[in-house]
Amino acid sequence: MDAATPADLIVFLNSANPGGKLPAPAKAKFVGLVEARDDARALLMGISDKQRKLFDKRDEAETEFQRLERALDRGELQREEDLPNGVVRRGPDDPRLAEAKAKLDIALEELERVRGQYEARATVWRSHAALVDRLERYLKDIPGRIEVAEPVKPSTAKGDKLLAEIKVSRSTISKLKADRRDVETAPLPSSDAKAFAKAWVAAQAATAKPRLYGILDGGRNEIEFPNKMITVETTVVMPDAHGIARGHASAVDPVALQCWLNPDAMIAALNRDIGAIAADDRALDKATRAYKINEIDGQLLAKERTEEALVDAALAEHLPVERRADVDPRALLCLADDLPELRD
Repeated sequence: MDAATPADLIVFLNSANPGGKLPAPAKAKFVGLVEARDDARALLMGISDKQRKLFDKRDEAETEFQRLERALDRGELQREEDLPNGVVRRGPDDPRLAEAKAKLDIALEELERVRGQYEARATVWRSHAALVDRLERYLKDIPGRIEVAEPVKPSTAKGDKLLAEIKVSRSTISKLKADRRDVETAPLPSSDAKAFAKAWVAAQAATAKPRLYGILDGGRNEIEFPNKMITVETTVVMPDAHGIARGHASAVDPVALQCWLNPDAMIAALNRDIGAIAADDRALDKATRAYKINEIDGQLLAKERTEEALVDAALAEHLPVERRADVDPRALLCLADDLPELRD
C-alpha cells in the first residue's frame, strides 16, 4: 500500500476489542454484524418469554382436563338438568369435559405455533452468533497490521435475478472447495513413497546395528544388539475384581533387525507393496500440490468476494438470503488477500 492510502484504511492491532482492530470500512460492517446478532438475540428472548408462559398455560389446561376426566370416570362429574315436568335429571357433565378439552387443544395449538417461531428465531440467532464468533477468533489471531482490499463492483441484478447469481456463485464456491479437498488428499507419487521407504529402512537399520568395538579392542567377548524397551500388559482377573497389570521389558526390535540384516530385501518388499496400491495417475508431489492449492485459494477468495458483494446487495433489497457460516472473513470484511486464511 503506497503513501497515498487514506489513514483509515490501515491500522495496527493494538486493541483488545477485535472490532477495534479494523480499518473504518471493515469496522462499520463488523459492528453491523454484531448489532444484527444482538437484535436476533433480543427477538429470541422475546419469543422465549412468550413460549414459557404458553408452556405454563398448556400445563394448567392439561392438569384441569385430566382432573375432570378422572372425576368423570369416578362418577363425580355430574350436572343437573331441569325437565319440563319438574323432574331434575342428573348425568355425566360431558360438556364441561369437552370445554376443558377444547381449552387444552387451543393451548397446544398456540404453543406449537410459538415453538415454530422460537426455532426459526433461534436458527437466525445461532447463525449470527456463530458468524460473529468466527470473525472475532480470526481477528484476535492476526499478527501485524490489517489492510483492506479493493471492493468488488456490485451487481446490477435485482430481485430473483440477484438471488440466482448468489446461487450460481455459491455453487462455484462449493466446487472450488471440493477441488481443494481433492488436491489436499491426492496421494504422493510412488517414487516419493519409495524414497521415504528407503530412508526409513536405513534409519531402522541404524537402530539395530550391533556394538562390535568390545570384541575388537579385546575388552569383551560378546556381540551386543541394542534392545528396545517395550510395555507388557496382561489382564488380571480376581474373584471380586479385575484389572490390567503393566510391566516393562526389553528386546531386540525384530523389524529393525531385518532392516539391518537384509536391507535390500526389505526395500524390495516395501517397493512391491507400494507399487501395488499406488495411484500415480492422480498423485501430486509436494511442489505441485502447493502450487495447485495456492491457485485454487486465489480463485476461491475472488469468488467469495463476489458472493459477499451479491449478498450485500440482496440484503439491501431485503431479499431472503443468509450468509454462509464458513464465509472467508477476508471476503466478508473486504480485507487484504495477503492476510492469513481462516481454516476451520
